[in-house]
Amino acid sequence: MVSILIMLLIGLTTMVSTAGASRPFVDEVPTSSLTDKLMLEVCSAEYLICSNFQTAGSIKSDDVAKAASLRDASVLTINDLQEDFFLESSLVEGGIITLKNNLQDAAPARAFLSAVAANALPALTAYNTLSIMKQFGVAQDSSMATSVATAAYLCGGAALPGEARSCATSADALAAFVAAELGNNVNVHATKGAPISTSTSTSVAKAPVTIVKVVKGSVEEGKKVVVCHHLAFPSSLYYCHRVTGTKVIQTTLKTNEGSLIKGMAICHLNTKLWLSRHPAFKALNIARGDEACHFVVENDIIFTAAMAQDTLA
Repeated sequence: MVSILIMLLIGLTTMVSTAGASRPFVDEVPTSSLTDKLMLEVCSAEYLICSNFQTAGSIKSDDVAKAASLRDASVLTINDLQEDFFLESSLVEGGIITLKNNLQDAAPARAFLSAVAANALPALTAYNTLSIMKQFGVAQDSSMATSVATAAYLCGGAALPGEARSCATSADALAAFVAAELGNNVNVHATKGAPISTSTSTSVAKAPVTIVKVVKGSVEEGKKVVVCHHLAFPSSLYYCHRVTGTKVIQTTLKTNEGSLIKGMAICHLNTKLWLSRHPAFKALNIARGDEACHFVVENDIIFTAAMAQDTLA
């Protein structure tokens, strides 16, 4: 089942075999088996560093300061990268909802590292940002430097209480995390068909789409899911976290041009553990604890444990 899962991942992420051709760090060693378990980093939200971080004595303060200056300071948690929030009650067939860039992923799809290359990559923490950039040959004055620094910051930060999460740079690592959280029998869901914008504007487009069809997963199915968010990085990188108390929703959306989008979304039934600054609260004008939903962009992946009767299958 794990090998099948990896094949599904390859198809979903649209891996390009030549994506790493110019990066000497990306090798051609075949993917290894999953005998080595992923170390899941679960930290209290009260702490900014985890037990597996490097000790202060081994860190160059100038490197840390440089890394901090490179990252996108507006991104403090993975939530700051989420958009297109909505209330479940607004998903009515025939209704209108607005989406940012038709659920396109701003981060281009790239190839995963092999398991060997991924294991050789320095741990994804802010402390290792410059080392990671050096491994990939990323210039410090490039936009990719900002992406690397932001990803390292997110992956090295603290998880929410009771939330397991891992950043996966290989298909093996991603599959291992999903299997550890949900078992080997899983369903894979992803947004598909996001049309490429023809606009030459650099501003983010927010356009209305018509809701053609809505299929809602069961509360039982949503008791525990894994959401993997695709991050901008020199190779394929996913921020995966196990979340509880959700509902997975599959929609068919029609753009003004007539294109159909399969839009996957997650409804979080209870947001009482979310930070008060979570962007959903402002976007929806709701209180902490209220239900909040959001679409996932193309290249993000949602995993659910296979049920006896799956409404989304």
